[in-house]
Amino acid sequence: MSRTAVVAGVGPGLGASIARKFAREGCDVALLARTESSVEALATELEATAGSGVPIPADVTDPGEVEAAFERVHDELGPVDVLVNHASGGSWKGLLELDVDEFESAMAVGPRGGFLCARAAVPDMLEGDGGTVIFTGATSAVRGRGGALGFSAAKFAVRGMAESMARELGPDGIHVAHVVIDGQILPPGTDVDDPAEYLDPDEIAESYWHLVEQDRSSWTLELDLRPHVESF
Repeated sequence: MSRTAVVAGVGPGLGASIARKFAREGCDVALLARTESSVEALATELEATAGSGVPIPADVTDPGEVEAAFERVHDELGPVDVLVNHASGGSWKGLLELDVDEFESAMAVGPRGGFLCARAAVPDMLEGDGGTVIFTGATSAVRGRGGALGFSAAKFAVRGMAESMARELGPDGIHVAHVVIDGQILPPGTDVDDPAEYLDPDEIAESYWHLVEQDRSSWTLELDLRPHVESF
C-alpha cells in the first residue's frame, strides 16, 4: 500500500529532495509551503514517479492554516502515515542585536510549527498502524552557536519536543526521530569551491527514508549526518 507523507516546509533544497525520495518510494506527498506556486513545479515532477505530489499552501505557525492544510491532505490523499517537520527560521544575530519579534518568529516556525503539524498528523497514526514523525535538526540543536541565539534556541526546543514525543508515542507504534544536520547542505544550482565540504541533500533524503523503513525492534531516536571532512 502507498503511504501518505507530509513534508512541512518544502524549499528547493533538502525539502524537495525528501519529497522526491519519498515519491519515488511510492508515497503520495503533500508539499506544505507558504505559497503554492513555489512547489507547483515539484508537484508536477513527482507525478512521473511511483507516487505523487500535491502542493498545499500553509503557514505552519498559524493553527487555522495548519488545520485547513491537513483537511486537504485527508480529502485528497487520505490519513497521514509520515510527517517530516522541516520548517525552521531564525535571525543570525546575537543577544544584543536580536529583537523580540525576530526571536518569537524563530520559535514560531520551528517549535510551534512542529507542534501544530504533529498534533494534526499523529491522530491518524494512532488510529492506523503507527507511523513516522521526523524533525530536521542542526548542529545548533546540541551545541549553541554564537551569534545565532534565535536559531539555536528554536533548534534546542525542537530536539526536546522530538525526544518527549518519542517516549510518549513509541509504545503506540509511532517512530519519532530527530536528525542533526551537522554541516552545510549543498545548495541546488550553485557552484561551490569544494563540494566535499557539503552534505548532499539527496543523500540526506536517503537517510530520512531509512528512518521510515526501520523495524520497530531497532528504531533510531537521533541520527547525526555530516560530510566526511567535517571536524567534530
